[in-house]
Amino acid sequence: MRKELVWAAAASALLAGCQPAGRQQADESADVALVEAAPPADTAASAPTTAAGGPTPIVAPSIAYAYRFGLELPAEAATTLMAKHEQACIAAGASACQVIGSNSSRVGRDSVQASLEMRATPAYVARFRATLDGEAKGAGGRVAEQAVESEDLTRQLIDTEARMRAMETLRDRLQQLLATRSGPLEQLLQVERELARVQGELDATRSALAVMRTRVQTSELDVTYRAAGQLAPDSALRPVTDALGQVAHLFMSTLAALIMVLAAALPLLLVIAPLAWLGWRRRQRAQAHRKAERMKKAEDVPSA
Repeated sequence: MRKELVWAAAASALLAGCQPAGRQQADESADVALVEAAPPADTAASAPTTAAGGPTPIVAPSIAYAYRFGLELPAEAATTLMAKHEQACIAAGASACQVIGSNSSRVGRDSVQASLEMRATPAYVARFRATLDGEAKGAGGRVAEQAVESEDLTRQLIDTEARMRAMETLRDRLQQLLATRSGPLEQLLQVERELARVQGELDATRSALAVMRTRVQTSELDVTYRAAGQLAPDSALRPVTDALGQVAHLFMSTLAALIMVLAAALPLLLVIAPLAWLGWRRRQRAQAHRKAERMKKAEDVPSA
C-alpha cells in the first residue's frame, strides 16, 4: 500500500505540468495524504534496526538510583553537620552535586529535625557514603537508617529516543512539503497546523528524555538529621524521669477531658440557663403576689 502511494505521488508530480489546476490540487492532496498515511511514531520506532538480520545488540541498563540516610545526632551537631554537607555539595560544583532543598525545625532546646536533599554524580555519592559513618560518630551520633532505591529506565529511554527520531523525520517531511508545494490556502494551513503539533510533541519528548538522562547520570541523595533530647536515658534516674513524664501526660489528658466536657455542655448551658432564670423570676413574682394578698386580707379583717 505504501509503495502504491509513493508511485502515485511521483506520477502526479510528473504530470503536474500538463494537467489543469484542478488536477494539480488533487495531486497536492495526494501528497498530504501520503504524509498522513505514514506509520505512527511508535510503530516506526519499534521496528528492529539490526543489520543483515543479526541478533539484537545488548543495551547497557540505565538505572536511576536514590540513596536515603537517617542520622541520629546531638541537638547542636544536627544542624552543624547538615550545613557542612550542604557547603561540601556547593563547593563540589554543579557538575558533581546540586542542592535541591533543605529545611530544619527546632522544638525547645533539645529536639531538632532537619533534612537535606541533593542530586549528585555516582563518584560524589560513593565518597559521601564512605565518609558518612565516620562523620556521624565524630559528631557524637550514628547512622540509624540507610536505604537504596532503584528504577530501571532502559526501556523508557530506548522507546523515547526512537519516538523522537520518528517525530524528527515526520517534522522534516512536513517542512519540505510546506516549502516546496503551493496549494490552496486551506491545505497549507492544515499542513502548518500538523507541523506545529508535531513540533510541540517533539519538544515535550526531548524534555522528558533530558529528565530521564539526568536521573540516570546523577543520583538522588536524601539525608535526615534527627535529635531528641533525653535526661540521663541510661542512668538510675530513668524510672523517675519516665514517671514524671507519665504524670505530666496524665494531668494534661485529664485537663483535655474536662475541656471536652465543658465544650459539650456549653450549648446546653446557653439554653437551660435563661429558662431557669425566667422560671426563678416567675416564682419570685408569684411568691411576692401571694404575700401581698395575705397582707391585704389581714388588713381588711376588723380587730376584735
